Amino acid sequence: MSAQQIPLHLMPQQLQAGDRDDWTGITDPKERKKLQDRVNQRARRQRKKPKLLVYPTPCRPARLSFTACQPDSMETQQFISQFSSWISQQYQQRCLDTEPLLGLVQFNITRSLVANAQILGYTSERMAPSARSPLTSLQISESYFHALPASLQPTALQRSVHHHPWIDLLPVAELRNNLLRQSETAYDAAQLCRDMRGFQVVNSGRGGVIVWGEPWDPHGWEVTEAFVQKWPWVVRGSHSLLQSTNYWRAQRGEPTLSFQSYPAANGGAHPRVYELDEHLGSPP
Repeated sequence: MSAQQIPLHLMPQQLQAGDRDDWTGITDPKERKKLQDRVNQRARRQRKKPKLLVYPTPCRPARLSFTACQPDSMETQQFISQFSSWISQQYQQRCLDTEPLLGLVQFNITRSLVANAQILGYTSERMAPSARSPLTSLQISESYFHALPASLQPTALQRSVHHHPWIDLLPVAELRNNLLRQSETAYDAAQLCRDMRGFQVVNSGRGGVIVWGEPWDPHGWEVTEAFVQKWPWVVRGSHSLLQSTNYWRAQRGEPTLSFQSYPAANGGAHPRVYELDEHLGSPP
């Protein structure tokens, strides 16, 4: 029988010790204590050094504006995986500050759109720029609709008006209907998608949509004041969204919002256009 090999490793407390600081094998208690104190002091100084926050590549606005509307794509899954790992690491190191938290807000809305697309059974192919929502198809069975969460079940407009499927991902029926009442050429859908995540014009920490709960639960969705100021016609008439928004604002001690306080930037006078806008959903 061959002799078993016993692997030898440094103890965790030896990782900071150099050759001159290694106290193993030293029997003098005072000398051991002196060496251990030296190692502990070095470790404390190392922990106090400022940490360099390195953001994963997928957190950049350019990548987010592309992947958020393409669920099931390699880029989206890579973004979710890398950001999740990174934010977990930052939490464990207790070094979260305002900037990463803003990234977390943007991550939540992206994750929510992807999750709702998966609930609806939408793949990245169904979210392509030239795609049309399948909800207008007569071939979809009623059992499919009944299996969806109530917040994602299509409205009459969704089942009768041809549109890009990204609208179906929003768990607030009034938002979906407001968008469907507009011509697809009456507003910049790509810009709206970016602003929902708080980038560009509304990226000062005040903009976008915040998701606090389950992606499909409208009670966890909140719109910021900057978003309402820029897109008042999108949220107008959405009492449930107004209620949930003011609930979350109250938790932070912020004043309530009124969707009626802002003039409509989009008059809604454009006739409904059914032709395909081939640029819909594409990044600029």
